[in-house]
Amino acid sequence: MLKFLHKSLFVVAAGMPLLVGGMSPAFAHGESIRGGGGGSINAVGAAILEEKVVSLRWDARRYETFSDQQLIDFRAQGEDVHMHSSEDAYFLSFGFPVNEDMDISLMLQYNNFKGFKDNGDANASACFSATPAVTGNSGSAQCISSTAESPGIGDMLITSRYRFFNDGDNQWASVFGVILPTGKITNRTDVNKGTGESEIIGTHNQPGSGALTFQGGVAYSGHLTEQIAVDANMIYRVGTQGAKQFRAGNSWQFDVATSFAHHGSIVPVIELNGIFFDQDIENDEIKKNSGGDVVYLSPGINFAINDKQGIYANFSYPVYQELTGISNDEKYRWSMGWSTSL
Repeated sequence: MLKFLHKSLFVVAAGMPLLVGGMSPAFAHGESIRGGGGGSINAVGAAILEEKVVSLRWDARRYETFSDQQLIDFRAQGEDVHMHSSEDAYFLSFGFPVNEDMDISLMLQYNNFKGFKDNGDANASACFSATPAVTGNSGSAQCISSTAESPGIGDMLITSRYRFFNDGDNQWASVFGVILPTGKITNRTDVNKGTGESEIIGTHNQPGSGALTFQGGVAYSGHLTEQIAVDANMIYRVGTQGAKQFRAGNSWQFDVATSFAHHGSIVPVIELNGIFFDQDIENDEIKKNSGGDVVYLSPGINFAINDKQGIYANFSYPVYQELTGISNDEKYRWSMGWSTSL
């Protein structure tokens, strides 16, 4: 990569080291590795850090929601359905080079789920036993468990990249990571109006997962032309059982980012991002209303403040979304961030 790219745009994206998250749906708590490419916003890329980099990032996701009547109707059909209206994740990252072909990144995150509702947790089930759900009848609405917010520290990600090929124009790197179960897993629902009780929220809406998760893959950085750079990655993820006997489905993701006129201080970026995840398992049973595939189109912009600092922003829209069972679709997401080399 050109020296100017390392000194400006590289600070913007590579400094958000390898975020987890952020694109997961799906993964409690930040399902994606994010950041690390020369001109990309989400793609990892294979350009190895040349300096220590600190970054901050905010990822926000917004969802379609079900009405209380829909949740009652689902319950009457024997369907256990939960939802939340939004997620906000805040990441603090630190990355540093080990040598010219290897770097390591550490990421801490703070998560907050909002507008959570569940028609099938213990309190909801106890209430519906006394006041059965009837399709088209909202009389048992008090049985739905709700939670205004579920905030807290999330899991920690440690990631390493090793560049095994570099001919000056094209770079390839292997990517290895582990997500440590450092996040909070004890948030409780608001008091259920039907039972007067609260309980531990399901793992899928806790800030942390309680699971040890491993991820690995390959990343690429190169050029289509002198003015157009490309960063890409493919990552596979497999986790252990976490809190409340919940195991998130294994998943793989891809990201392809193209940056234009990357010698300037203002650089447009367009990305294609996808995540494909298996169904979750809870109490040794497959959660039928889980899993699915989502592909996003993500335009964004990088801005180099100076040769040390940069900011960026992007917007992601799901151009393809095929979720398994009854699931609330994601409407859109956005990301904003700042990074600086040390």
